[in-house]
Amino acid sequence: MAAQPGRGPDEPRALPDYDGREEPATVGDALLWVPRVVLFPAWLVSEYIVRRPLGWLAATAEREHWPTLIINFFTFGERQGGILPTWLIDYGLRPSIGVYAFWNDFLVDGNDLRLRLAWGGTDAWLARATDRFELGPGTLALNGSYESRPDHVFYGVGDQLDTRARHFRSVVRGGVSYDVPWLRSSHGRFSAGLRQVKMDGERRCCDDPSVNELVRAGVFAAPPGMDQVFDVAEQSLALVYDSRWPRWPEELELASDYVPPPGTGVRLGVRADLAELTRQSLATGDALAGSWLHYGASLGGYVDLTGHQRSLGATVLLDFVDPLGSGAVPITDLVSLGGDRPLRGFLPSRLVDRSAAALRVEYSWPVAVWLDGELLYETGNVFGAGLAGFDLADFRSSIGFGLSAAGNQDHSFQLLLAVGTTSFRSGSELDSFRFVLGTTSGF
Repeated sequence: MAAQPGRGPDEPRALPDYDGREEPATVGDALLWVPRVVLFPAWLVSEYIVRRPLGWLAATAEREHWPTLIINFFTFGERQGGILPTWLIDYGLRPSIGVYAFWNDFLVDGNDLRLRLAWGGTDAWLARATDRFELGPGTLALNGSYESRPDHVFYGVGDQLDTRARHFRSVVRGGVSYDVPWLRSSHGRFSAGLRQVKMDGERRCCDDPSVNELVRAGVFAAPPGMDQVFDVAEQSLALVYDSRWPRWPEELELASDYVPPPGTGVRLGVRADLAELTRQSLATGDALAGSWLHYGASLGGYVDLTGHQRSLGATVLLDFVDPLGSGAVPITDLVSLGGDRPLRGFLPSRLVDRSAAALRVEYSWPVAVWLDGELLYETGNVFGAGLAGFDLADFRSSIGFGLSAAGNQDHSFQLLLAVGTTSFRSGSELDSFRFVLGTTSGF
């Protein structure tokens, strides 16, 4: 008879349990029913609306060789480069379609080129390019972009009434960045660049009033920088300590049996951005500050409940911006919540002011290969300079469910269903709904 795994041939085997009776339930077993009941709706959605349909789709795709066919269709040169379609729906903003292109080892080995072009109707364009190459211990990147759209929202500075206005904004940007990895998932990043911003408070879309209409009606004051063109030189530094091991190695072969490490750890990030105004048109509005400093920090802790990337985490975030000297900070550079920032149940820049505080609680789990599910609860709000007027009763909430591509990717898929509420003081009533589906640019 063959020896049992993990036991030598001369070692006695463990005595079997011939009783057959189950061990009595413990207090811990009983307490487990509490999270099971609370999370049952989320499990139901994940199991029968997400996991099983995706499992069927993945099995069918593998059987019919869909991934190979699709990859070969959109790529060239032994998958060295490719051109892929993109789309993005963000309910409350204009949808867009476009293309994403990549070319690894462009011209020389180790030089990677990334391009993205998207269109969302009249006056809505996005063009972005990045050229990255290894330099010393890190990666140097040259970046350039142009974005214009007439559907930017503005509700006033601070947590104002739910009166939404629109305005047109275009931004031309160019710069350089250098990323250096260090311990585990930690990294440092330095960047510098120039940008030109143009804002028009008369141009609008989407059947909402323009910013200037509501300013003339006395709903809110004219926001700093509106109806002006200004140029800014900026430099930023971000340092992140993350004790978690990288989830995926830099190079992972197809069909690899690699098993990601547990997701338990802590993450501390600090950042500072210094912006200097180099030119401003003063056709209307007040003078902007000669320069301003944007700084903040975040501290998070994560516990992998199973050791297989099923992680429960909590993160506290603080952000500030202060003018250096007289003048105001333009609304483009005020601290904001909503969009890809905390409180994702609100549109981008739904809340803007001089500072912000937020708490994020999240549970994430692998849904399929390269795809994660996430449950989010976030609470926070914006405040005056240095958290002036801070009060927990003024915190709003955001609750959401999402799917996103696992890891950092240049061409990333995301789905988000989220709602936002009024403040605790106002009864936490539903105030916002957000639906996002499509591909985003991570470079």
